[in-house]
Amino acid sequence: MNKTLNHKVHETVRWLRKSWQKCSSLHRFVAFSTGKDSLALAAMLYEAVGEEQPPCLYVHHDLEFPLNLEYVHLVRGRKGFNIQILRPHLEYFELMNRGMGFITLKEPWCIPLLIGTGLADWLRHEGAGSTREAIMFRGMSGSEFSHSLHRRLELYKHLDMPCFNPMLQFSTDEIIDISKKRYGLPINPIYEHMSRSYCICCYTSDTRRQAYSKRHFPHVCRRYYGQIDNLLFKSGLIERAHLDEKFKTKEEKLSKHGFIHWKRLPEQVEVAALRHQLPSGALVYLIKDESLISEKHLMPLQGRWHREGNEIRFWDVAQRDSDIVIRRMLNCIDCGFCMIECFRYKRFDRKKKILQIEGCTQCGKCLRLAFCMGWKHRFWRRDIRSIPDGR
Repeated sequence: MNKTLNHKVHETVRWLRKSWQKCSSLHRFVAFSTGKDSLALAAMLYEAVGEEQPPCLYVHHDLEFPLNLEYVHLVRGRKGFNIQILRPHLEYFELMNRGMGFITLKEPWCIPLLIGTGLADWLRHEGAGSTREAIMFRGMSGSEFSHSLHRRLELYKHLDMPCFNPMLQFSTDEIIDISKKRYGLPINPIYEHMSRSYCICCYTSDTRRQAYSKRHFPHVCRRYYGQIDNLLFKSGLIERAHLDEKFKTKEEKLSKHGFIHWKRLPEQVEVAALRHQLPSGALVYLIKDESLISEKHLMPLQGRWHREGNEIRFWDVAQRDSDIVIRRMLNCIDCGFCMIECFRYKRFDRKKKILQIEGCTQCGKCLRLAFCMGWKHRFWRRDIRSIPDGR
């Protein structure tokens, strides 16, 4: 390593030591992805405060390369990092089977649901009251993301969590140099086959990754692309899309990952509830399918609603608020991600694989749809239609 790089590492280690100590009142951890950036970050943090054994959290799911898991055990044995292996609430195919849409470029749900739920569960068990009581040390290098888009300290919006990005000033070559020469650490062998350590089926895949994945994990790829094929082609939805014919082929949508640019069509929205207002001012929702009614989602407005069969009435409630709880109820896939809004009264039951809500105090934090993955990403969205004048 040259003197300039040694100086950068020394300054970063010193900064990490100070930052780790300043954040002692928060739940601190390294987001360990098995990639080269998070590896170098973990090594420098351990040089700074290794005696405290900072937790390095790795969330493994069914689209991750199995080689990543083997690599975690290797690094943990070689360096003694406190790497903890977590799991998401639900795996990718479980989410798809419950109605989740495929991953698109607009607010991809893979990070919050396949990584975020594992991290949220860990924080909850550590005693955190919310994700704002945590601080994530993230190994994101400047070679991959523009400095104009990220800062050393920012809010990680996917999890509503403060986040440090200490590696922005390092290039890819410098990171590899640091890991190998300064710390004697092996790089994830997956880099022998591709330039990034993303998943088996990733919407940013290049041809090299696709070829490797289809050769080594053909069953995963068949299932992954098969589900997208069913949603777009076998459903007939592709024919209704306002696209040039050249963009409607399976080759374009599946082989070239054209599905990542998909925008929701009107045909993907089903009217599942009818709303009208009584002369008294009460709001009435007629739920078309009574099996969609789950009263746990109405708890934020407890005491101001009444149910009779498939009809739900609200009084002294703003339409915005009643619409939100009804939309959550209609589109909930029990992914459990919304627990990050309310660690105290929401939790995910891993045995039953459902979201549980108990003891709601009606604080109002959940009266928004920002963290409802069912509403944001359900492929066939269920919505409300208003009936004028109560008819």
